[in-house]
Amino acid sequence: MNRLTAFSGFFSLSVLFMAAGKAGDISWDERLARTLSERLRQIDSELAELTPQLNNLPQVPVSDQGGTGGYASTQPTATPTAKTPCAVEIRWATAAPIDLVALVPARRYGVAGLDAQYGLPDAFTVELLDPAGEVIGCVASEPDTHAHPVRRGHPFLYQVSPPLAAAGLRITATRLHPDPEGDDTFVHAWAEVFAFAGEHNLALAAQVRNLGGSAPPAPWHWNPAFLADGQTPLGLPETPGEEHRNIGWISEGRAKASESASMTVDLGTAATVDAVRLLPAKRPTSDLPSGFGFPRKLAISISATGKQDEWSLIASHELRNPGHNPVLFPFEPVSGRYIRIEATQLWKAFDDYPAFFALSEVEVLAGDQNLALGKPVNSPDGMPNVIASSGRIWSSASLSDGFGPDGRLVSTRVWLTALDRRLQIETRRYELRAEAARLIHGWRQAGLAGLTVLGLAGAFLLIVLPIRYRRHAHRELLKVRERIAGDLHDEVGSNLGSIQMFADLAASRSGRSDELTRIQRIAGETVSAVRDIVWLLRPEGEHRIGTVEHLRETSSIMLESMDWKFTADEEAWQVELPDEETRHLFLFFREALHNIIRHASAAKVEILVEMTDGRFRLTITDDGTGIAPERLERPATLHALHQRAEALGAGFDVESSPDTGTRLQLAVPVPRKRTGKNC
Repeated sequence: MNRLTAFSGFFSLSVLFMAAGKAGDISWDERLARTLSERLRQIDSELAELTPQLNNLPQVPVSDQGGTGGYASTQPTATPTAKTPCAVEIRWATAAPIDLVALVPARRYGVAGLDAQYGLPDAFTVELLDPAGEVIGCVASEPDTHAHPVRRGHPFLYQVSPPLAAAGLRITATRLHPDPEGDDTFVHAWAEVFAFAGEHNLALAAQVRNLGGSAPPAPWHWNPAFLADGQTPLGLPETPGEEHRNIGWISEGRAKASESASMTVDLGTAATVDAVRLLPAKRPTSDLPSGFGFPRKLAISISATGKQDEWSLIASHELRNPGHNPVLFPFEPVSGRYIRIEATQLWKAFDDYPAFFALSEVEVLAGDQNLALGKPVNSPDGMPNVIASSGRIWSSASLSDGFGPDGRLVSTRVWLTALDRRLQIETRRYELRAEAARLIHGWRQAGLAGLTVLGLAGAFLLIVLPIRYRRHAHRELLKVRERIAGDLHDEVGSNLGSIQMFADLAASRSGRSDELTRIQRIAGETVSAVRDIVWLLRPEGEHRIGTVEHLRETSSIMLESMDWKFTADEEAWQVELPDEETRHLFLFFREALHNIIRHASAAKVEILVEMTDGRFRLTITDDGTGIAPERLERPATLHALHQRAEALGAGFDVESSPDTGTRLQLAVPVPRKRTGKNC
């Protein structure tokens, strides 16, 4: 009797929460689980403790921070061998006890958006080396990096305990990730490597040696030396701090970049210093590049008195744009009270834009100590206080206040450790939420099982209410799909169209260039992709054009710059495939046109759509360079097209030669009921 009473109570509770969850903010199964599961309450408590901690930790930025790209090499196979190794070594001058190693993934901005882990190996090892290059310890062995659920560009941090006296380290990729834009190519890439002995990064300006693989194109972005130049794609070393109004300092605008500007730091008393570190200002508007206002040429002088004729030059440099990265200028220890920093050639990105000298912070270092913190910085060339975005101020006071544009400045080691702490918290939150989902799922199963056992009442609740819930969810899904489709069409489509228009306008004014041509091509392809997404999101209705008409419009967008012809027979115009098959058809069609645009060097493209023998046949012919027979035999060639054809259950034939170009034919089986709206 007690068991029956308990089971009846559980059933009543299940019914109560199912009814309450129907109208409340959370589902009935989640409400039931939170009431009966002690573990779920513990998870909620731990999540409530973890989430506020993220407010005090830096984030991995999504926007482009500028600077150098890093190190990269390409490989023909995913798994390197002894004959074809894939590794990179970093060697510094003197062995020292390394207690922390940090690796920052490279990133790339492409057609698909941000790839925050470009070239990150699927598996790799990190080893410390002695002065002779022999391995003295394995720091890490990562078996499956891309399986991590929340990393998304976070650095890898490895504590070395006890510290090991090392003169270098080696990163060996044991399994590579495919290059998103390379056929049969795999890439190994990193943005930056840090090897800390305390606060000192021994890897800075160390020698970098590539072991295996080929150098990728774009040497301006990828270079072995960039792996140890101190620049990352993660921005300035800041942590969220108390509210501050100062954003940085900016000079008066100059007409020419050769008109110098300077500032002087008064340390208050004579001191021995050995380096100056400058932190770039934050760009005032999003259309300006990172590294706004950072000088192209720089001279650093020191004086005991500050008098005009008593200055000694201690360093001069010709610089490249560091983006949003601090730049260290070391020199032999020298004593003085006043440090003058003179930009002898200013930042000037555009002919019609003034030249500026701008910084967010100046640090004068004696070892790891910043002697300039809180000290006055004066300049005869600076503007009076200028209001920046969000009501903040450009002011010389900000140059020594210990703040960057977005937070309190910390050492690189502290900053990387804070980023790693964020990764740990986000990973733990993911694990807790996944566990909570499993618990809720388990309680859902238990509740449904109880309702089933209790008979007709339980059967009624299990059938009628879920049906109503699913109908409601379906209606909500349709609303969401329509809203997303509308937003994509009205906002993204409009913006992309503007990009094409402005690119055309720029080309008409200044002549065509490879960059403008690429912008126009990418914008056109993206417009076509957005149209595909909008077409698939919207349910069938009077406003939805047919499949063949959509293919024809896609051709007109992607092949605008070519001589193209689109032909379809009457029966083909009536064909409507299921949504999933239509999606694969569109992706096949876009990939085929994309290949022609990028690789075929074709002048003319002909597209034929017809219905024959119960098959929807799509034939695409170009007069381009064709595909070499040996390349055509490779499994990876046209791999994406073969995959789409296989998903459609369709036949796929390729004919290609250098003389006649390439002919692709896709034959999709179509049930009779799909070949016409009136059938």
